Amino acid sequence: MSQDPDFLDLMDRRFSSADNLVHFLDNEADLSSVPGEFNIFAAVNNLEDKAGFFRAVQLSDHFRISEESEDLKLLRASYEGSPVYTYVYLQDDFPVFFTTANKTDELPPTIWAFLQETQDIGRLQLPKRAIDNLRKRLVSEYDDLIVPYFSARRSFDSNTPSRRRPNTERSIQYRGIDGIETYKEMRYNYGILPKIMVFERPHRFKFRVKQNGVFVHIGGGLFELWTALKREMKRALSIKESANTGGYSDVQSTFFENREIHISSPWEIKVNDGIEKAGIDGFKSHLSEDFYEFNVSEFQTIPDAAAFQAEIIDDSSHELLTLKSKSDTIRVFPREQTDIDQSVRIYNFVSDHFDSECEAREVV
Repeated sequence: MSQDPDFLDLMDRRFSSADNLVHFLDNEADLSSVPGEFNIFAAVNNLEDKAGFFRAVQLSDHFRISEESEDLKLLRASYEGSPVYTYVYLQDDFPVFFTTANKTDELPPTIWAFLQETQDIGRLQLPKRAIDNLRKRLVSEYDDLIVPYFSARRSFDSNTPSRRRPNTERSIQYRGIDGIETYKEMRYNYGILPKIMVFERPHRFKFRVKQNGVFVHIGGGLFELWTALKREMKRALSIKESANTGGYSDVQSTFFENREIHISSPWEIKVNDGIEKAGIDGFKSHLSEDFYEFNVSEFQTIPDAAAFQAEIIDDSSHELLTLKSKSDTIRVFPREQTDIDQSVRIYNFVSDHFDSECEAREVV
């Protein structure tokens, strides 16, 4: 049986905000009847206004607008001849997606492809430590919280503290009612960080969150899921605002007639714990992990100092950009095609690899 395009019965309604829409879903919609997994995630819009999201020329390559009502749009894509429907609620900085599209097969060639290919629109991915911080917050707020499943990893040269065999690469998937205690033990002893976690408060809420930024509603209310996603939007807003203080431009040379000079103005990420040699030693292998979608073309360290300079290549656009450390900051020098998707991924890497509490900033 084919899926009803308006499977949440939203298009004949008016919503004043994304909060208002989620409140409706939480209180009036029957999410238990939604076929498949119900996924909620956000994109980062760095265009001049929210409407620019739907003026992007790449949109028609992946979707057609099936229905629309003010800021709410219903998109139709196709995967292997079958329709894939997605709601998008427009906001100035973070369009929010609601879909049952399968994360493995249907999302990559449709929504992910559109977000990757469109300049100044990006994915709101999460650093591992953001998932870990969500765990800490929920554990502190709810005595009856359960983590029935997690998937976690440690690279062989991770700088995350590990009491036992720190130079060993590890990957674990765990299912059990004692997931919180088991994760804390493995976090302490083996230095793992989560890629996926399921959070459950019996009879209240249950949802899964993954590094790719997708929050999956499994059961119960939406409030905690939505609160967690909004926190990530707030985090990404500071990245966006800081990244926009950098730029790349061509200026006319004052010395050579009819010649332009390329100028890259950086933004920076403050590493509060300082840049340590162990972090520099593991830089190339960590940045080249599939999740970050970069490769290192050149890497230089400064002798007798915890400092480096790197030329990195975006796997999708093949664009080069430069990272340079200075004292306790890493400066990001954009190129012509550098956009918000790359900036978020760079920040997430620094958060995972150097300092979970790092800060995106303007260079002053």
